[in-house]
Amino acid sequence: MRSSLPRRYDRALFAVAAAWNLGAAATLLFRPDFLLARLGVTDGAARTLARSLASSAATWGLGYALVALDARRFRVLAWLGAISKTLFALVYAAAFLARQISFAAFLPGLVDLVFALLFADHLRRTRRISNSK
Repeated sequence: MRSSLPRRYDRALFAVAAAWNLGAAATLLFRPDFLLARLGVTDGAARTLARSLASSAATWGLGYALVALDARRFRVLAWLGAISKTLFALVYAAAFLARQISFAAFLPGLVDLVFALLFADHLRRTRRISNSK
């Protein structure tokens, strides 16, 4: 019988990822100027763009919540999440390395890179389990 500790860890991982994304969505929707200031963006139209990104962040947050509830059934969302978080991190890393944003502005990308690596580890560890059932 498989230990419940890895299952609890995976649930916690995706629950934290869901909270992270839902929190980001709330900030993008209700306090976009806070995030835009961290990026050094002063264009008024950027507020609308930031608010529109809230729908994507919220959707991903709900997807990670589904993975937390049933990792096997929603495994494809873990794959897509790992890809999405990697791409997000790469965009922020490129901007940071080009000195377009500060390290403080790069932190969300760094956090998403950590999530991407943890998602990939989850997918690696659970590959045999998914294939055998």
